[in-house]
Amino acid sequence: HARILAEVVNFCKMHLPENAGVHTDPRFELVIDDAKGQLEGAPDGSYDLIIMDLDDPLEGGPCYQLYTKEFYETCLKKLAPGGIFLTQSGQAGLKLHTSVFTPINATLKTVFKQVVGYTQAVYSFCDEWGWNMAFATPREGGMAIPVAEVDALIKARITGELKFLDGESYQGLPALSKVHRANLAKETRVMSVATGTFSFMHSQGLCVAESK
Repeated sequence: HARILAEVVNFCKMHLPENAGVHTDPRFELVIDDAKGQLEGAPDGSYDLIIMDLDDPLEGGPCYQLYTKEFYETCLKKLAPGGIFLTQSGQAGLKLHTSVFTPINATLKTVFKQVVGYTQAVYSFCDEWGWNMAFATPREGGMAIPVAEVDALIKARITGELKFLDGESYQGLPALSKVHRANLAKETRVMSVATGTFSFMHSQGLCVAESK
């Protein structure tokens, strides 16, 4: 796990006790560095799984170039055969899913032979949120895994009780609406440093009025 700021890690340790167990898990290694540099410097085929929980692709932001064809080509090289790449993909509700969710999906499809988009409501973000999962080697059924198998994997690998995910709830993640599926199918925008083509997310913002 790579983080560019140690302050973020220290804040999480102090104020997010529900995640405290991560930092003491013997499987967890934390690197304070630029994750992009770490990835680029790793030998090809080093990773079974790459998860990009990045800042959103905001215009002038620190991460928008990490949603491009060129960066995804680097990620594919670093994955081992059968490896999986997963990236958060911004707002994905009915009104805003074409801002970045569908362009990210289309961009990944220029690099990976199999890409699956999925969404889930994130109430603290006031919208559905999107993710895109891409496979270094095409997998029959994509991200589909039977209920019992998901439950068995969670039991074997997770200590304690998850609040949201189990085998049953996992089945609904890739069940996108007709509108989402239609827009994913017709999306043609490809984000690229070489062409200077980017798609940006613009936050809706949240206004809270004090009661009188």
